[in-house]
Amino acid sequence: MMWFGQRKPRRFEHRMIYADDRKRFVEDLERRARGECVDGRENHGVTDFRSAFTGNTPHINRRRSGSGGNLMFIAIALVALVVAILYLVS
Repeated sequence: MMWFGQRKPRRFEHRMIYADDRKRFVEDLERRARGECVDGRENHGVTDFRSAFTGNTPHINRRRSGSGGNLMFIAIALVALVVAILYLVS
């Protein structure tokens, strides 16, 4: 029973009938930019690109080292110790 409901209009879809010069221009620009970034190497992946920036950032290296696991273990042990002492005292 959709007496009071109002249907939503159909979404507008713009389809290019003729050639899309803007899209072709952007594709050529991207192709030229990729050619300049290659620097003579054919197989450069995302990992090579990321490793160029992560080498000089110490906070990323600290996060990967896993030192946070020891800190979590110490915190849990300390809380357990405090709870045990409070239980024995009372």
